[in-house]
Amino acid sequence: MNRRSFLKLCGVGGALGACGGLARAARAVAASKRPNVLLIICDDLNDWVLGPAGHPKPKTPNIDRLRAGSVNFACAHAAVPVCGPSRKCLFAGQYPQRLGDYGFAAWKSVPALRTSVPLPAHFRLNGYGAYGTGKLLHEGAGGDFYTDYGIGPDYGPWPWQGKAGPSNTPHPVQFEKWKAYLPTQMHRDLNYGPLSNVPTWKPDQAGKFPGAKGWYTEGRKPFRYVDDSDRDKMPDEVSADWAVNILKRTHDRPFYMGVGFIRPHTPLYAPKKYFDMFPIEDIQLPPYKKDDLEDCAPALRRRWQWGFKKFEALIASGGERAWKEWVQAYLACVAFVDDQVGKVLKALDAGGHRDNPLIILPPANGYHVGEKDCIQTWHLWDESTRVPLLVHVPGCAGNGKTCANPVSLVDVYPTLVDLCGLPAQPNKARGGPDLDGHSLRPLLNDPEAGSWNGPAVALTGIRDGKANPHFSVRSSRYRYTLCGNGEQELYDHKDDPNEWNNLAGKPEMAEIAGRLRKELMAILRATKADNG
Repeated sequence: MNRRSFLKLCGVGGALGACGGLARAARAVAASKRPNVLLIICDDLNDWVLGPAGHPKPKTPNIDRLRAGSVNFACAHAAVPVCGPSRKCLFAGQYPQRLGDYGFAAWKSVPALRTSVPLPAHFRLNGYGAYGTGKLLHEGAGGDFYTDYGIGPDYGPWPWQGKAGPSNTPHPVQFEKWKAYLPTQMHRDLNYGPLSNVPTWKPDQAGKFPGAKGWYTEGRKPFRYVDDSDRDKMPDEVSADWAVNILKRTHDRPFYMGVGFIRPHTPLYAPKKYFDMFPIEDIQLPPYKKDDLEDCAPALRRRWQWGFKKFEALIASGGERAWKEWVQAYLACVAFVDDQVGKVLKALDAGGHRDNPLIILPPANGYHVGEKDCIQTWHLWDESTRVPLLVHVPGCAGNGKTCANPVSLVDVYPTLVDLCGLPAQPNKARGGPDLDGHSLRPLLNDPEAGSWNGPAVALTGIRDGKANPHFSVRSSRYRYTLCGNGEQELYDHKDDPNEWNNLAGKPEMAEIAGRLRKELMAILRATKADNG
């Protein structure tokens, strides 16, 4: 799509074309007074960086530095707890039931998004330079939304079998461990280790792959590795370097920059030094209850078996030691991506932009690392839905404070629009819907008692195929879930922060469950939910 087609698609043709020079000049003058924006999304980064009690403690000095100067939203939740649809909701400022999409369809293939102006495009159309790199939308850029874009999503490097095959080749050592317990297609999601553990695949008996030693990239090219100091750069390092170069430039207008890091998404490969930061004998496992799933709604514990089977295979093949290795690898990849975040923040400072940036770090979703017998996301429990949302506004009274108010990632779009003085309803010119989210500005100024006009709960939805969706809401104290078949869950986070005791159906909790259900249904009605 060329620029003219893109502008027409976003509803800014016609009059704009007739007086394009004047309009561009007016936008440039208005934009010159607006702040720069840095949006950083880390894939599958769960809430451990917020320091929940009893959980493993990552080493994230750069994210910690950002936290110290930001409002920390301790009850922020994804609209859909998995990367693809969560990102579409964030970039559209709309809930999945509004979009009618809970899956991985690309932006341009979702009919409801034809009347939605994506977040970076709204900045670009209002006088900003819009830059992006890495995994922002699931497919990367998503369309002609940016002034310039770096690399697309790349989960590599991967083991190499001597011939270009699927981009998700498992490590041969781990394949031997898992093959008795897992279907082959799941192996790619249970691979981890330092890059120094160079894979060697032998020729397969069927003669399909000749076998080889080494790594390769998502683009089916060899990944050069001699040692950790002499190797090709991993995709997240490439994205960080690209962002750094953009920040070094002299900009004649404000910029919006999105940086999408892959890690700690699987496979959990990283340089060895990050694994060395977490000796296996010091690894703390997350809180765990053996029979945790027994009182969960059957509709939830029986769906999306991938994560449950991976944890089962991990324990069956290596017991607690294997689980500790997985936690170690996850922490290593979090530390690795924290270094990449640090490079970008350092460049922001060095480039003279530090006095004028809005910085937002919203991971797309959380991640189970063994809790509820699961290694995965895409569930309606806190491990999947909760994200460490950090918002830095220069000079903001709330910086360094924590906000316990439940908020959603659909609130990111209207917050940036509000703080940057952009048109509040970007879809109006195309007859599209208003943004579903609400600006977080009142909570940024007063994280503890700000008068926010958003809902009292954060809503998350999932849907399997064409079945009725399941929805869950989080208040500051409770989680209430209504499954598509009517089954329910209710957890009290004051007494049960790990969601181990489902209180749904208990007479003494009926009033609370009823109130939360009304709040859930109110959001669904307001956003034209597809399950009525």
